[in-house]
Amino acid sequence: MRSIVALALSLIIAGAALAAPPQKMTIKEARKGYEIDISYPRFGRPAIDRQLETWARGVAKAFAEVSRESTGEPNPWATEVSYEIKRNDAQMFVVSFQEYSYTGGAHPNTSSETFNFLMPDGRRVEIAELFSPKGIRRISDISIAQLKQDTGGSDGLADMDWVRRGAGPNARNFASFLLMPRTLHITFDAYQVAAYAAGPQEVNIPLSNLRDVLRPNPRALAPSFDCLAARSEVERAICSSSDLARLDRHMGEAYAGKLVWIDATAEQQAFRARQRAWLKRRDSSCRGPAIAACLTSIYQQRLKELEEPG
Repeated sequence: MRSIVALALSLIIAGAALAAPPQKMTIKEARKGYEIDISYPRFGRPAIDRQLETWARGVAKAFAEVSRESTGEPNPWATEVSYEIKRNDAQMFVVSFQEYSYTGGAHPNTSSETFNFLMPDGRRVEIAELFSPKGIRRISDISIAQLKQDTGGSDGLADMDWVRRGAGPNARNFASFLLMPRTLHITFDAYQVAAYAAGPQEVNIPLSNLRDVLRPNPRALAPSFDCLAARSEVERAICSSSDLARLDRHMGEAYAGKLVWIDATAEQQAFRARQRAWLKRRDSSCRGPAIAACLTSIYQQRLKELEEPG
């Protein structure tokens, strides 16, 4: 086990000269009612470049579509996306995006998006693929303790229930992370753990505190359940596809993320019952040669439902 952990650590700690600096790409659009100014890097590796360009163009398209609602606003809606290369070595390529947007409210909004790519293949790795469930719980405990210290004053910008929900042991709470050679850096956007006036919050965790909860292989599948215990046809299909494994995990995270904000016991019970009904429908609907396509569709639809407000 020690040698396996050492292998995992070797994927994190830098050990080679930096690659050539990426090229800065831009998407600019100015129309009546909105303006778009997005920057993103082109690294020179197709696997990485495709993902970054697809994401950037998706942000631009989504903002243009929602900006159709801005008719009559005194000021045009606007979004500006900038980036920083945080790491560029033989083990990892890490980039952090900051999005500033104005959509006619009382104040502009800011949000972050991070990409952590394993080298040399350029696979984007998620935090639940780097750390075990025990590791996610530890990251949560450390983050809550630090956020309590940073935001738990008497100014009313945060309360501990807010912090515990926004930084609880759910991997989606730590989606905006940077895997540095010796540190895990996490950003919590405004409103996630504190009021807007408090601004984004940041937590830095030395990797030495997480050494024993690293997954041996960050490229190994990590659905919401243990593949060693997979028994049904659906579970075996999920454990044979990296895309399905991620969809399954994302669904589990979205479900848990929504459940934690439901206070009433009766509503919690009803929400759990709907999830159990969905699981039964999934297992009875998806079978045979087309099981992968069926699962992809049913998971995407469930994720869409779970992401809807209310």
